[in-house]
Amino acid sequence: MSPRHVVLLIADQFQHQRLGTADPLARTPHLDRLASEGVNYTGMFCSNPQCTPSRVSMQTGLYPHEAGVLAIYGFRGHTGHLSPDRLTVGKVFRDAGWTTAYFGKSHLGHPLDALGYQHVQEHGVSSPLSAVDRTVTADAVRFVAEHDPEQPLFLTVSWHEPHPAFEHVAPFDEHFPPEEMPIPATYDDDLIGKPPYQAERRAMPHGGVGLDRLRDELSSYYSMISHIDSLVGDVRGALEARGMWDDAVVLFTSDHGDMMGAHGFRLKGVLPYDELYRIPFVLKVPGLPVERSVVDDLCVNVAQPGTLLAAAGLPVPAEMSGGSVLDRAMRPAPPADECVFLEHYAAYWGLHPFRVARTRNWKYVRHFGETPWEELYDLAADPGELRNVVGRGDLAGTRAELRRRVDEWWESTDGRDLAYYESDDFRNWGRATLVSDNALWNDAATSQ
Repeated sequence: MSPRHVVLLIADQFQHQRLGTADPLARTPHLDRLASEGVNYTGMFCSNPQCTPSRVSMQTGLYPHEAGVLAIYGFRGHTGHLSPDRLTVGKVFRDAGWTTAYFGKSHLGHPLDALGYQHVQEHGVSSPLSAVDRTVTADAVRFVAEHDPEQPLFLTVSWHEPHPAFEHVAPFDEHFPPEEMPIPATYDDDLIGKPPYQAERRAMPHGGVGLDRLRDELSSYYSMISHIDSLVGDVRGALEARGMWDDAVVLFTSDHGDMMGAHGFRLKGVLPYDELYRIPFVLKVPGLPVERSVVDDLCVNVAQPGTLLAAAGLPVPAEMSGGSVLDRAMRPAPPADECVFLEHYAAYWGLHPFRVARTRNWKYVRHFGETPWEELYDLAADPGELRNVVGRGDLAGTRAELRRRVDEWWESTDGRDLAYYESDDFRNWGRATLVSDNALWNDAATSQ
């Protein structure tokens, strides 16, 4: 069966490990069903654990620093956002003859009609988020009901949950009593040997989290995830009613994760841990000759736009240098020498620029700027990233090799130094055209 429609479903701040396929406590029957029909990429990471930079990668196939969007606009005075001059996945589908429609959160800093989307209904932050997301879904369902099934459709439905403000969403919350929520094994991390800013951030009012608050937020988080899962079911039902599901490429993913008590932290930003970077990526492609339905290869969401295009039978433009991971499911095993690269620049907890090289067994973090800290984690022996072993003499070779690899990647992708990114020219490059997502995000940037 040749795919006709492409459906992109995006959650916000959804950890990979909270899928029902990974967590027996989670209740995500619709996403579990999608995984059974397609491919579950369990080693997918976001390029940057902040909303706007990651979403730029999801549109362009570029790392945030390649697109000039290192932080959520507004942080530290940066006004960089997704420029309409960039090639986006929406533009490619539109130009190839697909109808393009986008419902929900964008947070890209520019009206979506200039980014390739012909039918747009954005929704901003209001409380409760569950009500906003039901409206997003209703808009998308209404559009599908009126769409001609013979016309190829690229549909994006982008929800706000389980992003803060956390809420207990009925009736799902009855399954997640706060007193029964499991505390992460790394909660009591002493942070000894790690960059000092981590302890400083955990001491901030919104950085660390006590056990009572954590249990309550975990309960809310699980219920919000179950609510999103139910909305996935609503979108599926609308597509099935129009005969558009079976021949549709469908991807469910998120822009980043959340600490959720890991290492004693809450929320996101300025930290290199997998809880923030590892994201769900569940893909259904009709007719794909699959060797593995669970792909644990290390991947980065710079490959997301190219993967959708390849799944629809379209060529991946050279400008989308992130490529595609579609072929990973058609291979019997991961590549022999896996290494992916991640980045971070700044968040509401401050300026902490770093770049990451991650292999299956090692994570190396190279901070750049005023204090060039380094971190090295032996993921085979220490999957929780509790002990920074960068100073061990017997690991000097591993440290040097990963440092070489991440520096070569940074330079080959036109990565610069802190002075460049903090210069007025760079910080202000988008000021003339920046809009606040049609005034939806103007007052909400500091909550991201």
